[in-house]
Amino acid sequence: MKFLTIIISIFFLSLCSHARSIEDIQAAGEIVIAVYNDFPPYSYIDSNGEAKGIDIEIGKRIAESLNVKPKWYFTDAGEDMDGDLRNVVWKGNPVHKTRADVMMRIPYDYNYMRETDVSTGALRTDMVVIKSPYHSERWVIVTHKETIPSINTMGIFAYNTVGVELDTLPDKYLSMHNGGLLRKNVKRYARFQDAVKDFQDGKIDAIAGLQSQLEFLLDYEKNQDKYFMTKEILGIKSKWDLGIAVRMDAHELSNHIDGVISQLYQDNTLKSIFDQYHVTYNIPISISP
Repeated sequence: MKFLTIIISIFFLSLCSHARSIEDIQAAGEIVIAVYNDFPPYSYIDSNGEAKGIDIEIGKRIAESLNVKPKWYFTDAGEDMDGDLRNVVWKGNPVHKTRADVMMRIPYDYNYMRETDVSTGALRTDMVVIKSPYHSERWVIVTHKETIPSINTMGIFAYNTVGVELDTLPDKYLSMHNGGLLRKNVKRYARFQDAVKDFQDGKIDAIAGLQSQLEFLLDYEKNQDKYFMTKEILGIKSKWDLGIAVRMDAHELSNHIDGVISQLYQDNTLKSIFDQYHVTYNIPISISP
């Protein structure tokens, strides 16, 4: 009897380890969509306690296409993307055990998707499928035009201050540039929004970060006379696509979402969503003509 109990337990655990099918999701009446916490303009909670953002709007369209309601799973960014995918999509949170059917805002990057684990040689993303690119993101630098009207070299930050979010690519690049020559003028912030406020208040001369975040937080569309924005950050990989992740065994759901994103692109709904948040919509590199 004890042996039979063990077999039954293993059977049910194996069932639970599988991704939910579209039929399972529709039977439950909701789809669990993971988005990053406090990450405007992609996903955040507004002053009325409502979920807002670009990823929220796209997630709503995915839920509508399945005739279910979206259930938002707000998650903090971990130490790396591998950990986020493991704890949110394919394995589940180690504390509250929640697992998302879909995760938004994942790098749709060939090199990242082909990275292997040094110890095993296995693909780091072998438990998930990353598809449906919906936007091309980029790193940029914004300056006060009166102080820095343009940027031709990073050497300008040997004399001017620049704010960055802690442990991001701009932080690592600018802090290490030219043997650390600029480090004294690189101001590092735990919260990007704090860096933006100091920049707006004139406490720092420039700020480096995601184009979408800077456009949204600085209301750049209405303030282009005050600010200069670069097209990239010279010296680093400045542009990449954003896609959507599901578990490797969620083939039907993956293909369905691919179709939804394709339709949203073709009928200009994606651009309209980005316009709603005053963010420039960049057609994904992978589907650009």
